[in-house]
Amino acid sequence: PDPLWWEKLSSGWSRDRVMATVAHFADLELQPAEEQNEFKASYFLDEAIAADLLPELEAALQSQDLQINLVYSGSRHLDILPRSANKGLAMVFLRQQWGFEPARTVACGDSGNDLSMFAIGEERGIIVGNAMPELRQWHEENLAPHRYLASAPCAGGILEGLSHFGFL
Repeated sequence: PDPLWWEKLSSGWSRDRVMATVAHFADLELQPAEEQNEFKASYFLDEAIAADLLPELEAALQSQDLQINLVYSGSRHLDILPRSANKGLAMVFLRQQWGFEPARTVACGDSGNDLSMFAIGEERGIIVGNAMPELRQWHEENLAPHRYLASAPCAGGILEGLSHFGFL
């Protein structure tokens, strides 16, 4: 990985301390190995208990001096990440490294774990027509001219959005 990005991700992060802290939360089920990496610990969490458990988990992790970000999406997927590890910050980092203007940068997504790309700045955002309810609701509550909610699903929604913004 890029050394500057790796340094950003490493600050305030210890996957070992995350795993040790989470071990005290029996309701969290570790996702398969292919969903894990050095800077992400992924779990399944039942939606019925998420609202109560997430604040407790966040407090426990912060008490270990961990700078983390909890991303809960799709009514059962929990990612524990370094605070600086989100799609929005990665997008801005790359845009700045490569010298692109926000208006020439496009983010596309369909779920709550994509929200950081749409919330961070003035980059163009395309939310595809088959987006999860949590992202659609956020969009409706945070309307902005640099974001577009497509009616078409998947790749068709991306093409629709690219056309809307004049890229096609």
